[in-house]
Amino acid sequence: MYRMMFYIDYFIVLSYNFYGDYMEIFTSWEFYVVLYLIASVLFSQEFKLANRNMKNAGSLTILLEIFTGFFSLLMIPFFEMKFQINSSIILTLLVVVLIYAVTDRLNIEARYGLDPSTFSMMKQLSTVFMIIFGFVFLKEELIINKIVGTILIIVANLILTYNKGKFVINKYFVMTFFANFLFAVAMLINVDLSDHFNLAFYTYITVTIPAILIFIFGKHSIREVKEEFNLYNKKKFILAAFCWALMLNASIRAYQLGSVTIVAPLFALTAILNALVEFVFNHDKSKFIQKIVAAIIILIGVILIKM
Repeated sequence: MYRMMFYIDYFIVLSYNFYGDYMEIFTSWEFYVVLYLIASVLFSQEFKLANRNMKNAGSLTILLEIFTGFFSLLMIPFFEMKFQINSSIILTLLVVVLIYAVTDRLNIEARYGLDPSTFSMMKQLSTVFMIIFGFVFLKEELIINKIVGTILIIVANLILTYNKGKFVINKYFVMTFFANFLFAVAMLINVDLSDHFNLAFYTYITVTIPAILIFIFGKHSIREVKEEFNLYNKKKFILAAFCWALMLNASIRAYQLGSVTIVAPLFALTAILNALVEFVFNHDKSKFIQKIVAAIIILIGVILIKM
């Protein structure tokens, strides 16, 4: 009897320790960085494959945001329950979702026209704009490592546009440029806004409201959106939406738990990972060396900026 009680107590203690160690994983920034990298690469690649037959970029954006919002709702139980609002928070949130509606619309079409690795690298332009905004509007000090890092990111993006002896900039580059500019504006306004909400619910708001705005102001119809959805590989599209929900939530959570000086450079690895996936799995050898060089330069630039 005593021996049985001993084994029961031992099992309870062992289970408690295992559960405690298991739960610690979900409160570490490292877990969310790894989750972000995996989800980001999967999203980029699956989304590119899913929408090859895109007819209307606005409808595509609406569909992606609605599905992503749905998956994010399912993730609500995994994050702390909180809902703190006042007039200032509501006003800020409204401005931010208006900007997100425009950036998402631009980014979705840009993703259609650019390789995932190229798009991942161009996303770092938002960091450049944040440095500029910080200097101009917040009177932040411009130190040498930030200047060098900014220049490196710009140079890397110029490398991406270089083709056969000249710089080639198409409409997708322009869309990404303006989307990153607007995203930096949103980040300037959105200071710790997500901290006032359940994280997954915040993500739901910031993708679903833009979808509604695009639907209304883009004068889309439900029939048009349904017809657009029928053009896609549905399994890949739904997987892409799920991965985007994971990516968005993991991104915010990693920054909440970890240091920006470590998390940001690790996030920049998505460019290298996407280039490798394109080369190894998709057998896309176009400008591979050029992409890797640009990705490494961007990584160095981000590290310098966040030091």
